[in-house]
Amino acid sequence: MDKECGRRFISPRAHPSSAVSGAWLHQLWVGGADGEFYSSVDKMQDLAQVEHELLNATRSYLEQQQLKLEIYMSYVEQLKEEHEWAMEQKHLDEYLGHPLHAFRLIKRLVKDWDALIFLPIITNEPKEEFRQFLEDITHDLGYPDHSELQGAVKGLARLQNVYNLSTSHLADGDIGGYMYESVLQWRECYEIGVQLFDLGDYQRSLEWLQEAFIILRGNPEKDEQQHARFMSDIREYAALANFELGNPIKAGNLLNRILEYPQKPDHIAQQSRKYLENKKPAKNLKEKTQSWSANYTRLCQGRRVPEESTGNPLKCFLDGKRHAYYTLAPLQVEPVHVDPDINVYHGMLSSEQILSIFEEADKLEMVRSAVAGTGGVRSVRDLRVSQQTWLNYTSPVMSSISRIIQFISGLDIAGAEFMQVANYGVGGQYEPHTDYFEFNLPKEYIGDRISTSMFYLSDVEQGGYTVFPKLNVFLPPIKGAMVMWHNLHRSLDVDVRTLHAGCPVLVGSKRIGNIWIHSGYQEFRRPCDLTSDSYKSLAYRDWL
Repeated sequence: MDKECGRRFISPRAHPSSAVSGAWLHQLWVGGADGEFYSSVDKMQDLAQVEHELLNATRSYLEQQQLKLEIYMSYVEQLKEEHEWAMEQKHLDEYLGHPLHAFRLIKRLVKDWDALIFLPIITNEPKEEFRQFLEDITHDLGYPDHSELQGAVKGLARLQNVYNLSTSHLADGDIGGYMYESVLQWRECYEIGVQLFDLGDYQRSLEWLQEAFIILRGNPEKDEQQHARFMSDIREYAALANFELGNPIKAGNLLNRILEYPQKPDHIAQQSRKYLENKKPAKNLKEKTQSWSANYTRLCQGRRVPEESTGNPLKCFLDGKRHAYYTLAPLQVEPVHVDPDINVYHGMLSSEQILSIFEEADKLEMVRSAVAGTGGVRSVRDLRVSQQTWLNYTSPVMSSISRIIQFISGLDIAGAEFMQVANYGVGGQYEPHTDYFEFNLPKEYIGDRISTSMFYLSDVEQGGYTVFPKLNVFLPPIKGAMVMWHNLHRSLDVDVRTLHAGCPVLVGSKRIGNIWIHSGYQEFRRPCDLTSDSYKSLAYRDWL
């Protein structure tokens, strides 16, 4: 709902925060990550284009440099032969006494060395052209910074937490039982561990560091000294992670393993040991979890809590009586819950209509989805990882969608917000939330959000379910379908049972379109009952 680095392997004590980046390319364009690429798969396509341009430009630059180097080497070899021949003469003064030899020596030093060697190397026009190209491409398409890397790493950790993915399986490309060709190297596992350490997720950090250690040990570096250094770097971070997890003895043992080998007196592990000796060990506290967490993760995995059968299973049906518009082509209705009613309407949008929606959205700027906090102040938070834009109902496709919503809901579309088109990125999600405001209702809205209509604009290869933790309901995204429910009782009291979430996307890209209708103008469309129905929510209040 709308309310709501391939880096140098150095000790964390040398740089307490890995947010400090010395990467030259990152400095070319300040603010290069304003687009926040990781929170949208669509936005990540810009990065793919950036890398494509970088590959082509770098290859061209290196080819030019190689050609120049060959010219330089050829010229240097010629000079070397001339110089050695001159130096081999019994009397150098006799050689230099020859006017042509003297001329050639002076000419080489005055003209040739300067024009053919010094000036091209110093000015290096291809290098300046390459630098200018990098400035242009990063300015036009943007370039990720360190926060982007951390955002992607947090996305991976989120997937592990929600879907119970082991670190070793994920590193091997095993995602949810499906094997993918993408396998992580030890350096990549190490980098994930380092980033998680900096983010304070010490347990996950330790898991990734251990995986990096196992991979490196099984595939040692050819240079023994370099191999030992890398192993020491992994052990050092693992020691620090253990210390933060309340295991100081294990941390000390790991540092001792590093210092067992002949090391320089100022080896960085000595500093880490002194740091830990003067730091109070952390307490091994269990992380607090939300009341909805267990059922949320279970539903995201496609597993419901066992419940007694009502003896009246819900069945799909065709509805041609909802509106005259659907007389000849009845609605394909899949009821998934009764009281509150949650229905999925299949085949509501064609691929052509969805493409038109994307074309409309491409004309606008996608921005990071934010959530509303105290006083209605909006902020970006990890509980919602996606990007969005808003489409009005002036285009033909959006005009058609507004009619669909009005015909099926029976509500007045005059009280509807523009369609919010959203796209989820790496581990993209929206944690359990409600769509109603209840408090801090924006002044421009007439009434709270009475209903939600969510269009699935893409299939999702794995994950990305819509789940209702209190109702034991999960819905896999199906392209072209729409799910609809009411957020308010007929009494206009909020229905807390409609707590729902968008599960993290495991593999693929999730695109949805949300339309919220407000309670204003609906007095005769959805009138109150003679008795209040808000009592139905009382039993669920303890979930909030």
